[in-house]
Amino acid sequence: MRTTERLMLALLVSMSTTPALVDAQTSSDPKAAAQSSAAPGPNANDDSPDWLFPIAELNKHLPSWLRFGGQYRNRFEGPMGIGLTRTDDYYLLDRLRAWVNIQPKEWLRFHAEVQDARIFFNHHIPNANPFEDNWTLWEGYAQIGSSTEGWLDVLGGRQVLEFGDERVIGPSDWLNVGRTFNVARVDIHHADNKVSVFASSVVPENDTDLHSAIKGNNLYGVYGSLKTIIPQATFEPYVLWRVAPANPGFAEEVGHGHLNEVTMGLRWVGKLPADFDYNTEFDGQTGSLGASSIRAWAGYANAGKTFPNIRLSPHAFIEGNYASGTKNPLGHDWNTFDQIYPSNHDKYGFADQVGRRNLVEFRVGTEQDLTKKWKIKEAFEGFWLATSNDNFYNGGGAIAVPAHPGASRHIGNELDLIAEYNLNKGLTFGFGYARLFAGQFLKTTTPGHDYSYPYAYFQYNFSMSGFHYPVSQKPPGVESEGK
Repeated sequence: MRTTERLMLALLVSMSTTPALVDAQTSSDPKAAAQSSAAPGPNANDDSPDWLFPIAELNKHLPSWLRFGGQYRNRFEGPMGIGLTRTDDYYLLDRLRAWVNIQPKEWLRFHAEVQDARIFFNHHIPNANPFEDNWTLWEGYAQIGSSTEGWLDVLGGRQVLEFGDERVIGPSDWLNVGRTFNVARVDIHHADNKVSVFASSVVPENDTDLHSAIKGNNLYGVYGSLKTIIPQATFEPYVLWRVAPANPGFAEEVGHGHLNEVTMGLRWVGKLPADFDYNTEFDGQTGSLGASSIRAWAGYANAGKTFPNIRLSPHAFIEGNYASGTKNPLGHDWNTFDQIYPSNHDKYGFADQVGRRNLVEFRVGTEQDLTKKWKIKEAFEGFWLATSNDNFYNGGGAIAVPAHPGASRHIGNELDLIAEYNLNKGLTFGFGYARLFAGQFLKTTTPGHDYSYPYAYFQYNFSMSGFHYPVSQKPPGVESEGK
């Protein structure tokens, strides 16, 4: 089946599926969850009939301390060239999340959320994480204090962690299953400034209902978000400490031994005069991996400009990325950057074939608002290995192709075309196409076929609390309303 035929089938499937099947909230960040637990505003349903959002209507009549919500997402994918071979597949991804917030006091809140993620009609893609994970606890935590009022709130339980633009820590929400953490967290906040102190353990990819954490695999951190230091800018310094036992299942450990790693980072994002904007982040890593000493770093710089006086108000951007690799595998230094737990989708192409390890990337693109509801984006990426002595890593951080010292470092180029229609804050449709053109490295070390990724989806939010738009690259203050 050709790409155009697959996309047409996907759109038909998406359009024909009724809202009665629908599901879950996107972000369970404490602030977002607190906002979504409030009663809908008076204008919440102005652009849609009440019958389309019965949960939002129900919440209006419930006691103020009780709120229900959820999200349903349905996405058709038809990847071609899987593993850079001639293998193709097409399948339907189905994800339901349903949550309840109970807030008996202004300073006390309980949040519980379940997730059911499934894959249908697949032929080669396995029925396993990150495509399928049936009925599990996605989030469940208690919060003392308010995320928006006062100076302090404390949270403990299972929660999604999102910091910055999620290049270091995020839920990887584009995946059908996604990522969550068992966490204890304290947030200190005042006047748009916030500091989070947390201890966490990522929820592993296994088949148990509760997904018990792997003993000794922990992440500790202090993450600041300061919005009053520099005008029209957000300044985000952070320190992360990651430890993990020797385990061949960890992509970052690669059989070398116990991991003890400290990451120091700084993100700086904001607006400039004449409708320019910027977004930059740099990380340095030190510590040990078995007998090796860690000396790794990564960084990116993004500059953009919006043209409000031109039709469609286009926003153009250019970006450079670097993540170090190990130049001498036989030495005592480990230089391969640990991408930790990112949301890589879109940052390194929509095809999701490239990870933030041993990487050099150059990216340009544009975004346009065709109408108030239609958004489109075009991007082009070029990928190279930072060193041919290290491996090529996939979007999850695992080895995709072992090192071939002396081979070409050019991984390939990618073209992304994306469109999204936001009917309202509760219902979104989108489709796109990404193609990774194999470069000389992939042609030498693999069968070398290009990888294509067409998809189409719709997403329905029970409580109309809004979504994260995958189209926009704009920094805080210039993104589209509802992001």
